[in-house]
Amino acid sequence: MIRLESFDGRLFAVDYATASMSSIISSVIEDIGVSSTPIALPNVSGAILAKVIEYCIHHKDDAVPSKRVEWIGDSRISAWDRQFIDIDDTTMLQLLYAADYLGVESLVDLICQRIAQIIRDMPVEAIRQRYGVVNDFDGWERQKIEAETQAFK
Repeated sequence: MIRLESFDGRLFAVDYATASMSSIISSVIEDIGVSSTPIALPNVSGAILAKVIEYCIHHKDDAVPSKRVEWIGDSRISAWDRQFIDIDDTTMLQLLYAADYLGVESLVDLICQRIAQIIRDMPVEAIRQRYGVVNDFDGWERQKIEAETQAFK
């Protein structure tokens, strides 16, 4: 068993197949081997690490996905994944940061696809408000960008 420790001190024990879904954890195991000392994950809280582990346990026996990322519509996302990712925005973003930090590419892809589905038909201002994105363009820059992108609307 591989032991993992979140930044808030929560300990988790996972099997090798589950742990190896994370490229970071795989690299640590490759470098130092399996040890009774937990692998410290200073950028991940216990609650979010529990969600990442839940995802990895469910998907540990899946075929290794190709490196090419493709959009998979709602119909190809499993019911389990749809339910798993049905979470509030704050948790989803924390989960995205953790999955990216840990190198769990399939989870990063799933979350990014969900965010894309959410914002697909939203106006820019609504997206900025929902995710706290500050508009740092001055008036001239904004007008120029709007003029250049008018053809895409």
